[in-house]
Amino acid sequence: MEEHGDADVWSNFEKSVAYMNEVASLYESVFGCKSSGPSSSKKTVTKVHLDEAHNQAQQALELLASNLLNASMTLINSIEKQESEADRLKDKMSTIRQTIRDRQAVLDQEAIGRFYLAHKSSRTKVSLPTLSAQNTARCQSKNPQRTLSSLYLWG
Repeated sequence: MEEHGDADVWSNFEKSVAYMNEVASLYESVFGCKSSGPSSSKKTVTKVHLDEAHNQAQQALELLASNLLNASMTLINSIEKQESEADRLKDKMSTIRQTIRDRQAVLDQEAIGRFYLAHKSSRTKVSLPTLSAQNTARCQSKNPQRTLSSLYLWG
């Protein structure tokens, strides 16, 4: 609906320009602004002709000014809508970027948590051979040579 209104504004503006051209043409024909050569006949201009031409010119100028104002307002409204849409899109992009940053922070925290959990569990697994080495150390007094070689196997 609005695009139809915009089209009407531009159509009216074009009509007023065409009307101004008609008035200019009328002035030329009535007042002989354009001469078609030295043999052109001079026209007699009366007060009635002048008043009519003045009225038509004034109406044409008022129509042109009104339609020019409408066209200007249409352009301003269009620019304001585009600016508003650009601001809305900037806000939306900012929200999306913040959501991405928040999700990335959560993923980073989860990855760090998994890393530390895996690191903790690997320490627990590493401590098992240490316990076996401690058990082997108890038997060290019985066979010290064998205990030393078993430690090298674990190391």
